[in-house]
Amino acid sequence: MVLPLTSYAVPIKLVLVTLIFIVIDVLVGIVKALINSGFKSIKMREGLYHKLGEILCIVFGVVCEMCFPIIGISISIPIVSTICVYIALMETGSIVENLAAISPSISKLLSKVFGEYKPEDE
Repeated sequence: MVLPLTSYAVPIKLVLVTLIFIVIDVLVGIVKALINSGFKSIKMREGLYHKLGEILCIVFGVVCEMCFPIIGISISIPIVSTICVYIALMETGSIVENLAAISPSISKLLSKVFGEYKPEDE
């Protein structure tokens, strides 16, 4: 018996934007670590595992949206879009924090756009 696959369109643009935010966060994090002389491979490895977890979460969302209708589950929430928006917002916060730590002048500009930034030591 062959099960018909439902037609499903992955929100490719949203997934790509989310992946770009993840890459930018990794790059800004590396710059921050190099500037602060705190580059440690173990921290980077942990961070990359977290990023891999985010990517796997997106993949899981795609699988759920594709497979739920096949097994008779109808869900009205756009799972992949919800996951991507959440990750993109989370990455935005991380990027802003890292940029503010890299440069005080950037911190002043970012606080005008994203609200007051408080350094970690406060």
